[in-house]
Amino acid sequence: MATQREREILNMIRHNPMISQKELAEKLGITRPGVASHISHLIKEGLITGKGYILPDEDHVTVIGAVNMDVFGVLTQDEVQSKVSNSGIITSQIGGMGRNIAVNLTSLGIETNLITAFGSDTYGEVFKNDALKHSVNINYAQQYNDLPTSVYMYVDRKDGERIIGVDNMTINQQITPDFLQQRLPSINGSQLVIFDTNLPANSIEWLYNNVDVPLIAKAVSVNKVNRLFASTPQLDMLVINGIEASLITGKKIENAEVAREVAKVLYQKVNAPVWLYVDELGITFYDGQDSYYQTFSNLVGQNLNGVGTSIVAAVAYARINGIQPKDAIKIAVDAAVLTSKTQDNISNEIRKIIY
Repeated sequence: MATQREREILNMIRHNPMISQKELAEKLGITRPGVASHISHLIKEGLITGKGYILPDEDHVTVIGAVNMDVFGVLTQDEVQSKVSNSGIITSQIGGMGRNIAVNLTSLGIETNLITAFGSDTYGEVFKNDALKHSVNINYAQQYNDLPTSVYMYVDRKDGERIIGVDNMTINQQITPDFLQQRLPSINGSQLVIFDTNLPANSIEWLYNNVDVPLIAKAVSVNKVNRLFASTPQLDMLVINGIEASLITGKKIENAEVAREVAKVLYQKVNAPVWLYVDELGITFYDGQDSYYQTFSNLVGQNLNGVGTSIVAAVAYARINGIQPKDAIKIAVDAAVLTSKTQDNISNEIRKIIY
């Protein structure tokens, strides 16, 4: 049974799982060896599994991926003119593939841990406040004093088509295998784990070899998607858009029939169910036996940046709740359409997909 002092330590760790023994000693006014003794006893009691690892109190999902500030312009004119100013609306908002997935999941009532890296700058503080607002647990994330929070800048046409995107995401290189190893008990204590390809290739390989629970990959960017194949994929599910899928397979997806063919090729490459979404068409599912397709009959082209993350959250929600793919695909389409109707990365109405 834990002593009063050990209960104090346990409470501090719950609020900050990555707190050091030195910090604990300073806060409690005791020696570091004294803290180490208490930690050892808590581990023996099974109340924690080591520094940074609290045994989960309830079921949760872990998302491992990027947070960044999105700075984007949406043109209001039909024709794009190079080397001159084009009329449009410029907006900035907190985003990032990992962050958007995590917020969608908590909006659907799923306890979610977000493992990410961010800076001690203005954008980093915006992210922390945003996580608190949306009940995303970032106790396993890491804030760096000497690195900037990621920024993604892009320009879209009126119909939502991306003209160009530029990112500064070097901080994601800090999410190394050693970084993840420190958080492994919490990761493997999850119902499932979702990651995006902003992670370094060796970190993705580490996930393949060390995660014991269902592992979902969200492909991100034609420049990063091949990180999935740096080693043999060990996935339970792949979510990917048409641009990235076309790059991998060499097939241009112009209709639902080609989308099914591409999904089958991707399945052979990852040996896992594939959710393929194409903005102009719809969502295709293929798991080696069953194939389903659902069109985007009314996808609105205001801002399609958050559509993919809403689809990931929807299929994860379906997986957790035992909803079969033939029904899950309808939920995923609903999530995408709701998200496309807002200029934000997240729809405040995402819970409407829960029937």
